[in-house]
Amino acid sequence: MKDPKVNRMIGYLILFAGMGLFYKGFHNNTFYVIISILLMIGSITWMILKVRCPHCNALLNLKLGNIDCCPYCGKNTHRS
Repeated sequence: MKDPKVNRMIGYLILFAGMGLFYKGFHNNTFYVIISILLMIGSITWMILKVRCPHCNALLNLKLGNIDCCPYCGKNTHRS
């Protein structure tokens, strides 16, 4: 997938799933806590590797904001 917006949303969905599992397993289930930490680390890694400008490969903003235009090269980040 080359669209950085889609990749960022996938990363956030995995991150929120990890946070939910962490909350569920914090008091009584160590297995959920371990899986949640792995999910959160994986989502951050995914976003760092995949949320990049398709033209200059610069890391785009991972915050929930507009990433239609790359702040480094100025080109449109949407790729068809």
